[in-house]
Amino acid sequence: MSIQAAFKQQHIDTYLDVLDPNLSTGSEALTKHIRNELNHCTDIIVVISKNTKLSWWVPFEIGMSAQIDMPTASFLSSEETLPSYLKYWPRLTSISQIPTYIATRNRVKKQILNEDAALEHTIYASQRRNETAEFYKQLKQALGEY
Repeated sequence: MSIQAAFKQQHIDTYLDVLDPNLSTGSEALTKHIRNELNHCTDIIVVISKNTKLSWWVPFEIGMSAQIDMPTASFLSSEETLPSYLKYWPRLTSISQIPTYIATRNRVKKQILNEDAALEHTIYASQRRNETAEFYKQLKQALGEY
C-alpha cells in the first residue's frame, strides 16, 4: 500500500491486486481477470514479500508482462531475498527510489519517442522492446546495480 501511495503522490495511477475483490474467483476466471488487468497497465512492479514470494501467480503475471515487453521491476522488502528468476529486471529496495523509477521511465519514453519520430516506419513492437531494454539499463544504473 505504501508503494501505491508513493506512485499516487507522483500522480501515477496504479492497480494493486490485493485490493481487488475479483481475486477470490476460480482459476479460469482469475486467469482472464489478471490478463485483462495487465492489458490496462503500462508497467508492472512485482512486490516480493514472504506471501508473494511463494505465489504461483507472480511468475504467471511476469510471464504475461514479459511476453509483450512490458517494463518490469521488482520491489524487494528488506527481509526477503530475490528469487533467481527476477534477477534480470531492475530491483527497487526503497520507497525513495520510486521517483527515480518514474523519472527514468519518463526520460526513456521521451528519448525513444524522439528517436522514433525520425524513423516513421518503426513498428510498435520494436519500439517497445527498445524502450524496455533502455529502461532496464538506465534504471539499473540509477539504482546502482551496474
